Amino acid sequence: MFSIFCWHSAVAQAPDYQFSPQVQKAKDQMQLTLSTLFQFEQDDKNAKVDPVLKKLMLKNDEKQITQYVDQQKDVFIKHMNDEIRHGDATATVALLEFALFFNDDELQEKIDLAPLQQLSDQKDAYASYLLAQQFKHTDDYIPLLEKAGQQGFVLAQMTLADEYGFRLPVEQQDEKKAAFWANKAKQNLGEAAYTEQKCALANCDLEEFEMVDFSKLTQQ
Repeated sequence: MFSIFCWHSAVAQAPDYQFSPQVQKAKDQMQLTLSTLFQFEQDDKNAKVDPVLKKLMLKNDEKQITQYVDQQKDVFIKHMNDEIRHGDATATVALLEFALFFNDDELQEKIDLAPLQQLSDQKDAYASYLLAQQFKHTDDYIPLLEKAGQQGFVLAQMTLADEYGFRLPVEQQDEKKAAFWANKAKQNLGEAAYTEQKCALANCDLEEFEMVDFSKLTQQ
């Protein structure tokens, strides 16, 4: 199973995804807390911050900081589950984003993927991309990635280029398909932006793919 993900909608590849207003509001609050936690030392006076967390960080009370962040995470999960029970499929998308970002396998196992599958069936490229990450076998996740890639989802296209280029078992690698998906991504992003995104997801100095710790990436 591959996993290339961060809270910022897969390195900003899904900026226009339409969550329901109530889900987007909860996501914004959670993002504010995380941004405050990771970027506080940058001392940007114009940056929006979580005021409660800011006060705790000024006190340098690690225990209270941890308790507050954990509390905010619990509130978010409860809110998303409530929205899911009320039939909001975008809450499933948001909850899966959250679980992937925090590498929360236990939470992932509890998420009902049916709403995500329905969104994928409705040609929701981002849903297809997230759904693909729930499978281990290539026969399951490659078609979902290709579905998202054909619909123009750039990160799926970049992932497919790597999958066919070197990450799949040797007998399943395909230079033509790798080049095809790389070119698709370059057409959408432009050559310079493609290289920049590629470097955000790989170790360019070593010229080899390396999984990224997105918690560290957010701090940069």
